Amino acid sequence: MSYTDDPIMARLGDATDHGGKIVEATQDLTDEGIAIALDGHLVACPRCGGKYPIIASGRRRHNGKRIAYIGDITTCGATLVRA
Repeated sequence: MSYTDDPIMARLGDATDHGGKIVEATQDLTDEGIAIALDGHLVACPRCGGKYPIIASGRRRHNGKRIAYIGDITTCGATLVRA
C-alpha cells in the first residue's frame, strides 16, 4: 500500500454528509496542527438536531481509543467527510 492509499484521519472541524462538523477532538494528537477525532468524540448534526458520538472503525488507537477516519459514521448515521 502506498502512502496515498492510507486512510485519512478525521480532524476537528471536518464535515459530515448531514451538513454538520466534528466539534470535539484530542489536543495531544494532531495532523498538520489540527486535533484528531477519536471514537466517542462529538459531531454537531443540524439534520438530526443534536450532538452525536463518532463510531471509529480504524485499527489504530491513541490512549486506548480508536482513531476516527474519513468515512466513519456517527450514531445518527452521518458519514465523516473532509472539510
